Amino acid sequence: MIKARGRRVIVPLAFAALLVGCARPADPSTSEPPAFPDPMPFPSGLATPSATPVTCPPEGVRFQVGEGDAAMGLRVLSITLVNCGSKTYRLKGYPAVRPLDDDRSEQKIRILHGVKEILGTAIPWDNPPRSVVLEPGQQAGTAVAWRNTYDDIREPPVTVKFLDIAPLAGRPSQIIEPGDGLDLGSTGRMGISAWSVLPDSAATANPNGRPVPGASVSEPVETGGPLL
Repeated sequence: MIKARGRRVIVPLAFAALLVGCARPADPSTSEPPAFPDPMPFPSGLATPSATPVTCPPEGVRFQVGEGDAAMGLRVLSITLVNCGSKTYRLKGYPAVRPLDDDRSEQKIRILHGVKEILGTAIPWDNPPRSVVLEPGQQAGTAVAWRNTYDDIREPPVTVKFLDIAPLAGRPSQIIEPGDGLDLGSTGRMGISAWSVLPDSAATANPNGRPVPGASVSEPVETGGPLL
């Protein structure tokens, strides 16, 4: 199971630098999201290096959870899919995601295709679905975005503890644990971007599932059945 370090779900450092370091200073009187420079690289999903041996699920792909930061109540979690098998793996579209609580029961959260509605602005890497072909060792990335806003005291704030995620609907899923969970407050929704190929990904993964010296890897995740 993947467990991202820290008390909060955070974005990869490169993405965080753009969210925080490169954004225009925020006016405390407005709730508008920070400005994003153009172009902006896709957030890296590579996780903190681990000494735990990495295995490859029967499907031939595994997931990694990235790290980063948060700003103005905005949260972004990057997820990487690694082709750890020996065959070409094809994708087109959005991951199939089920938010789960502490008991791994499904939560009633609205899943949006695309993150523009969450961020409030267009992002260069939030493109329409495209054909993605991953050779052994290559990686694809997706990003989950949400806001930590709580303005409805009739219900307690919602925290998603686990994500049951499949590369596409109908394919075998895996359960990941993003740090201390996704703090959705009372928003009840999250957005997810379509799969995109991560550049130079062939150098960061081993198709046989063994760690590569100097590469970032993560602990194995649990494999479940297909999402219906």
